[in-house]
Amino acid sequence: MGRILAAQTWFPEHRYSQDEIMKLIQKIWPAHAQVIERLTSTSGVNHRNLILPLERYRTLGGFEMRNGVFIEEIMKTLEKALIRLQDKTGFDWKDIGVITSTTVTGIAVPSLDARLMNKFPIPINVIRNPLFGLGCLGGVAALNRTKDLLKAYPKKLALVIASEACSLTFQFDDINMANLVACSLFGDGTAAVLMAGNDHPLAHKSKLEIVDSEASFYPNTERIMGWDMVDSGFKVVLSGNVPEIVEKNVEQDVRTFLLKSGKNIFDINNLISHPGGPKVLKALATSLKKDESYLKHSWESLRDNGNMSSVSVLNVLERSLDENSLKGGYALALAMGPAFNSEMGLIKVGG
Repeated sequence: MGRILAAQTWFPEHRYSQDEIMKLIQKIWPAHAQVIERLTSTSGVNHRNLILPLERYRTLGGFEMRNGVFIEEIMKTLEKALIRLQDKTGFDWKDIGVITSTTVTGIAVPSLDARLMNKFPIPINVIRNPLFGLGCLGGVAALNRTKDLLKAYPKKLALVIASEACSLTFQFDDINMANLVACSLFGDGTAAVLMAGNDHPLAHKSKLEIVDSEASFYPNTERIMGWDMVDSGFKVVLSGNVPEIVEKNVEQDVRTFLLKSGKNIFDINNLISHPGGPKVLKALATSLKKDESYLKHSWESLRDNGNMSSVSVLNVLERSLDENSLKGGYALALAMGPAFNSEMGLIKVGG
């Protein structure tokens, strides 16, 4: 099984209030000022970190320029996240046997994990596992895939990294509601998680063990969430039906998943959930029959940073670990994203 030792989020240096961002968007689309104000005021977001200074977004060109900025700037934040994670845990680089990376807001070949290998003393025989296209569910999926790989390498450590620059996908010529919602909700950030195989010396320091995982695919939902690739970059596809899908599917998915381990929702004392947005979080609490206090860190992450796609759930994980707020028993890691798809992880919480 895979044991989680620590998580570390790192943000771009440019931090703005929701009001500052709203005013820029209203200048771009003055005819939609009232709609923009309503969306930003109900987003549950107070601040966001952006990969670029706010004034630079008006000058962004097409895909080539945006993707170049993505690689250059996101690498800076990833390096800082890894440095801070190593400072926090003191892990030995030579023990890293697996790197799983996930992103959905830029394309890099070689992938970001390979570029990091030229920055840090990572063994040259490390197993690289780059994931692209999973979007908001990427953080939980990356943890789950790494857990599976550590079964084959139980004496190794693993790094899980997530990196998103959602702001680079804003389309300033697109006044569709999906783009307006994205401009009011999404932020940028990176995260790194250290995991250990059961036979690594650091495994005994872990309070969290991923004991089971599962994905659930919903047929014919590909236009619920995702990107269209256009000349100017990534153009958001976002349906307003996400809360309905959560209410319709999540309860049964979770019940079936937990039953495999002889558990039920009443055995779950902690939720580590991607904070998709206020409506999604409320629908999730209703579906799982849990008080919204179970989603405290998800609400806080949304408020402080916006929706950072794959990074957000790892930020929720970090908050839960750093505040030592996880109750003994079991936690459920959960996220949903493009396909449409859900990803779940059952995590045993030790003392």
